[in-house]
Amino acid sequence: MMKKIVLFFMLFFLFTQYNYGQENKIKISPSNLLGTSSILLTVEDRGSYSLTIKNKTGEKIFIKKFEIFEKKLYAFKHDFKNFDKGDYTFELSSKREIIANKKISKN
Repeated sequence: MMKKIVLFFMLFFLFTQYNYGQENKIKISPSNLLGTSSILLTVEDRGSYSLTIKNKTGEKIFIKKFEIFEKKLYAFKHDFKNFDKGDYTFELSSKREIIANKKISKN
């Protein structure tokens, strides 16, 4: 009986870590990029990061570098009024490795 209880808790712990564990994310609100939008970055670890925004041809049009010391969330606002209509790729990277990306269109 005790083995079953221990096994249950081990499986529960692994399941919750796998499905609900923190992951690197890029969240943009509002996502229509018509004016100023808030950009919220969730990262797993402390360290140096950069956010790059690329246009549909892959040209880098915005780069923001930042450090995470204690908090695992980083938020800022960006004005998208001067961006042309089209598709944009947001890439979050650390140590020259892309750890998250998101594609958004401006209509």
